[in-house]
Amino acid sequence: MNYELLNEMITYIENNLTNNIEYRKLAKIVGVSEYSLQRIFVFLTNITISEYIRKRRLSKAFEELKSTDIKIIDLAVKYGYDSAISFARSFKKMFGLTPSECRKKDKTYKLFSIIKFNDNNNLCNELNFEIKNINEITIYCYEIEADKYDDLLFEIRKLYSYLIKNGIYEKLNKIGMYGIGLFKNNKYFYYVGSKINYKDTKPVKIPRNKYAIFDVGSRKQKDIVKMENIIYNQWLKSTNYKIFNEFDFELYVEDNCYLYIPIKDKQN
Repeated sequence: MNYELLNEMITYIENNLTNNIEYRKLAKIVGVSEYSLQRIFVFLTNITISEYIRKRRLSKAFEELKSTDIKIIDLAVKYGYDSAISFARSFKKMFGLTPSECRKKDKTYKLFSIIKFNDNNNLCNELNFEIKNINEITIYCYEIEADKYDDLLFEIRKLYSYLIKNGIYEKLNKIGMYGIGLFKNNKYFYYVGSKINYKDTKPVKIPRNKYAIFDVGSRKQKDIVKMENIIYNQWLKSTNYKIFNEFDFELYVEDNCYLYIPIKDKQN
């Protein structure tokens, strides 16, 4: 992963804690899709971007409570809360005391520190991939959506629990299970399905395009995200291709995962 760009994103967040932070802007800084950025961030930090921003905002609020006379309601509004009540609730959940109690107590400070990404120099010297022109594919999917990526992760866990419990997961895995994550119309979507039309599924079309196909060698999320890091930050820079659109997808076959990345020549 390009840690320099991630640190640039962190700096942007820190400079805009009192403003509206658009994930579209964060994704643009790092050079990946919004969905990919969310997944990469969770993989590297074990928290979501929204959770990180929330904790940094509350840490700054804690600091201001200790060092200034700002009104609690003004502090709540400053850091994006609709009311003093919602601010106090979130503040107590993180620090174990209310904003009023924080102001009255001694000068002990608490904070959630700024993340600093470090390059671990895990470079990939050789990467095998396949380029294929794929016609439009219709797959039949179970769909979930959420306004926030944090909520989407929760819904994904619920969906997979349902699929496993009802024996659907095993059926999908035998015939080839597709996974698609998208961010569109200010919502996060996740689809999982196959070419067979099962009950309660809806048709989703994978667009015709040229795809670079990468064999992950595993279906573990940490390995998939690691491969995405390599693709976006090493492979792309070493080829004459660029991402055509954000409609990448995963194909799970038995114990393996294949990443399909839509591409076109850089000169086009």
